[in-house]
Parts: sequence; C-alpha cells; structure tokens
Amino acid sequence: MLLNLILSAWLFCVPDSTQELANVEVHVLEQNRTRLASPDAFNLLPAKDIQAVHGNSFTAALNTQPGVRLEERSPGSYRVAIRGSSLRAPFGVRNVKIYWNNIPFTDAGNNSYLAILEPDMMDQLVILKGPSGGIYGAGTGGSMLFQGPNLNGKKLEHQEMGNSLGGYKQSWDIQYAGNRVYASFWQQPGARDWSAMKKQLISHEYQRTIGQNGLLLLTSYYTDLAYQTPGGLTLAQFKAKPFQARPVAGAFLSSADQQATFKLKSYGTGFYLQNSWNGNWGYNLANSIQVNQIENPTIRNYEIRHEPNFSSRAVIHYRQNKSAIDFGYEFQIGQFDSQTFGNRRGVKDTLQLTQNTNIQSANLFAQWDYQINKNWNSTISLSANGYWTQYIGNETNLTPRIAVVRKLGDRQRLVFKVASGYSPPSIAEMRPSTGIINTSLKAEKGWNKEISWRGNYSILDWDLNLYQFDLSETIVVRRAADGSDYFVNAGGTTQQGIELGYRIQIAKNIQLRNSESIQNFRFNNYQTGTKDYIGNRLTGTSPFQHASILQWDLHPKLIWTTQFLYTDQLYLNDANSEILPSSRVWNSRIQFKQKHWEIWFAAENLFDELYVSGPDLNAVGNRFYNAAPGRFFQTGLKIKIN
Repeated sequence: MLLNLILSAWLFCVPDSTQELANVEVHVLEQNRTRLASPDAFNLLPAKDIQAVHGNSFTAALNTQPGVRLEERSPGSYRVAIRGSSLRAPFGVRNVKIYWNNIPFTDAGNNSYLAILEPDMMDQLVILKGPSGGIYGAGTGGSMLFQGPNLNGKKLEHQEMGNSLGGYKQSWDIQYAGNRVYASFWQQPGARDWSAMKKQLISHEYQRTIGQNGLLLLTSYYTDLAYQTPGGLTLAQFKAKPFQARPVAGAFLSSADQQATFKLKSYGTGFYLQNSWNGNWGYNLANSIQVNQIENPTIRNYEIRHEPNFSSRAVIHYRQNKSAIDFGYEFQIGQFDSQTFGNRRGVKDTLQLTQNTNIQSANLFAQWDYQINKNWNSTISLSANGYWTQYIGNETNLTPRIAVVRKLGDRQRLVFKVASGYSPPSIAEMRPSTGIINTSLKAEKGWNKEISWRGNYSILDWDLNLYQFDLSETIVVRRAADGSDYFVNAGGTTQQGIELGYRIQIAKNIQLRNSESIQNFRFNNYQTGTKDYIGNRLTGTSPFQHASILQWDLHPKLIWTTQFLYTDQLYLNDANSEILPSSRVWNSRIQFKQKHWEIWFAAENLFDELYVSGPDLNAVGNRFYNAAPGRFFQTGLKIKIN
C-alpha cells in the first residue's frame, strides 16, 4: 500500500492552486504553521469534517483520525485516547489538554468535561498527538484545540434534528456586530435501558480587533447536563440482552434502582488578548474561570463535588529574520471539594466522607524556531513543570523537545523529533471512588521518538508517522472487590506505532480519505503480587484501526458522505485474558443545501453491528460490556439568514 502511495505521488500528481488541509495555516504551539511543514504531528478538522456524519457528537469525526480514539459508553459519557489507552479514564477525559478559543478548558485537576461542547459550535479542531514538551502544560497524551468561527459578519441560524431512538435537538446561532450567542437543547433516550441524556447549553463569544494586528476574544458559557450511567455487563448478560442496564448483582442494586446518573452544572468565562508592540515583538494573554458542580449517584454511593478553577496563560513572541522565539507560562489553581454519602435508591443518605483539597500546576516554557537554510528548519523547546497538591506535595520536571524538518521540494517534508512528556495524576486518580486517598501515586514520565514523512499534491496528500514512546510510572486503573476504581503506577510501557492518513482526489467531485493506525503497545515492567504482565498488550488498546470517508458531491447542492470504521480486537484487562472482538461500522449521510436552508438524512451503524464503543477496563466480575446503539436514523433541518 505504501509503495502504491509513493508511485502515485511521483507519477501522477502535479501541482495546482487548490489549497488542501495540508497547506492551511493554523495557530498551534504558539506559531502559525501548516500541517505539511509543522515539526509536530497534528490532525486538522474543519467544521464540515467535525459534522460530516453526526450533528451532535464528536465520536464519528474523531474516530476517523489516525492515532485518535473517542469512546462513548453511553450518550454524554466520553473518553479520549490519543496514541494510547483510555486506561486512566474509567470515565471522563484525562491526560489530554483541551483549549477553547485559546483558553484552557481542562481544569487544574487534569479533567476535561468534553460533553459540555457541541460540534456545531466549532469552526475548527486541531488534534496534537503525543507530548509537546510542555508548551501546552503537563501531559503525555496530546492536546485538542477547539476554535469558534470568525465573528466578522451577520448570521442567524436555527437547526432542528431528531433520530429514530427518540432523540431531539434544537440550536440557535446568532452572530451580530462581533457577538455570537449559541444556545442548544438536546435530549436523548439512549439505546440501552437507563442511558438517557438531557443537556442545555448557552454560550457567548465576542471578538474585536485592536489596532492593526490585535485581537480580543471573550468566551463564556453555562451548561446543565445530566446523563444516566447504565453500567457494564458480563459477556453472558451482553449476549442475552445487550441493551439492558446493569442488573442487581449480589448486595448491589441495579443502576436503575440506584438512579445512577452523572449531573454537571458548569460555568466558565475568560478572555484571550493578542497584540504586538512592533514588527518583531508581540504577546498573547488568556485568563479564565471555570466552576463545575457535580452530583453523581452511583451504584455504590452518592457524591457531591464543587470544583472552582482559575487559569492564566501568557506568551511573548519575538520574530527576526530566520528566528522565532516564544516564551511564556501557564498557571492553574483549583479547589476540589467532595462529599460522599450513602445512596438509598437515588436519595442521599448518611455522610460517609468529606475530602477537600487544593491543586496548583504551573509551567514555564521557551521555544526557538530557526531556519538553518532553505531546506532545513529546527525547533527546540524546554519547559519547567510543577504540580502541587495537599495529598502528594510538590513534584517538578523538565521536559525538552527538539525537532528538525527537511524540505524535499515544495510538496514533501521529512521530520525528525524527540520530545519528553510528563503527566501528573489527576484529582480523580488521587481521590478515586474507593474513597481512599493515594498519597504515593507518581506522575507519568516518558520520551517520544518520531519520524514523519508528509506530502501534498493535487490528487493525493499523505501524512506518515512512525513513533516509539517509552513511558515510566504508567498510571493504570484497578478495581476493588466492590467494583470501585483505584489507580496505581504500573512500571513501564513501550508504545510503538505507525499512523498513516491520506487523501485521494478520485475525481473533481469525489474525495476519499483514509486513515490507518497500527499500535504495538506493551507493558515492559509491570508485576503485581505473583502476577507478571511484562510483554502483555496495554489494556484498552487495539493493534489496528482503519477509517475511510468517501465524499461525493453529486451536485453543487447535494453531498453524499459514507464512513467506514474498523477497530481490531481490544484487550480488556491487564492479563489480556479477556478480549473484545473487532467491529465494523458503516455510517452514511446525504445533505441538500440551498442558500437559506439545508436538510440532511443520516444512517448510523448501517448494517446493525452489535459492538462495544467504550468498554469498562479491568472490571470486577468481568463486567466489561457497554453496547453501542444498533442501526438508527437521523434527520436535520437548518435555516440560515446571512
């Protein structure tokens, strides 16, 4: 396959003026970069790709990207794995830094509530893969940079959508005089028993230019989200009745009996300021506040959490001839207060535990880009990271990064990169659902070595990445006898991977995009008691993933998109004794556009595959299985006034 790509690139591709995604310039790692020439591997999704199939979930879009896996155990319950396992996240998004309009969205406790955001809010998503040397704070998984639209016009847009599962969503998007108000309501019964979701969101964005090059961007939101958590099933339960919620098990009542639900009320506000002093010097500054109020009755207990956070980030830029220098800081502080009660069929019972703590994280970073000559560019960065909690105390680390880019003509690049990564435990890992605080948990640390080959031609572009990430003190989830989770450092892992994303312009109006991910992720130093897991595959990973998207413009106003997702078998526990079978999922959507309205129809899981999108890893009693929806249909109507 790779040989065919090479031959196609050299024999059939001729330059043209078409601007493909490889040449779109985006602001990433404090520089304006194209995907072709970037020293770091990243995926770029414009709005049309974020919403290519699914209008109210990021799942279909993200799972088409090489090296990226978004799991959805039930509506609203997301987990993200970028070049790795979601082993650290029984629920929620951890070890992946998220930014929205250049403002930190991940809280000081290293948690990101991705379910707050809506796909049709975003104009662009950049996914950085692997450690970035601390430019985006501590983390080894990667970063997700969401960006809203430019607010330089007038717009009134209303959307209604529904699906055959009983779901309904409506949204309003109003833009005027540099302001944007987005509001949506979404409710979804869910395919499984006890998996309904209800969400209300309103956000405001304000954009204003300052002088010739300055920009002020304000972002605020409020979300009220609640989704039921049906719980995992055993294989026998899954085969007998795959869409049931977790039933009664011994002394534990069912998910429905205990009214197991995750309820989140979240408010955030912040600003991003970008300006320049002269032609050489500039700066940007972002400050934000986020408050999360969580109420979470589970099968075992009833937890109330209050989590206010403050984030600040500033960078100074210097540009001179062949050099570009950036240096800055990011600081986050959060108060994480938790009360755990007994759960008496969905009603708070006796107070069992109160755990309050403060978390602070900070990093200082510097980056130097230098053009050595017309064919060679280099990037060097270094960050000093600190993390402090009342549970563990202070932990510091230095994370360097160095990369060189070799230009092969105007349309190909070779990239060689070495970067260090550092990821401290999140608040949910130090204070897990067992209620026992882990004061000995250490941060993950590792080194990533990577080679990339990229090309961009009129009928073909590609991005090939080969990497090895050696991680020490890997954090993994374990389960207590009652099913609660706790976390330990599992020694080391070696994560070797190959990622290939490529686009073929079959005809002027037909485009095929494919992605392949090969992952050989293994424990290399992991023993617990008498059990030896050395050489086992990393829990929650799949050796191979493939995605294809075929987009056919049948008419300038009629677009048909078909998507195919293949996921190889996945390892469900550290012993590799339980394996989730491979899955094949087809999705399709047809869209008809007019100047002031559009309508679309979609079919998801077209061939009614019975599969699991987000399993529970290392689950007690082997309750790994959370069935994804079977075949269902969606339709939507959008009315636009510009």
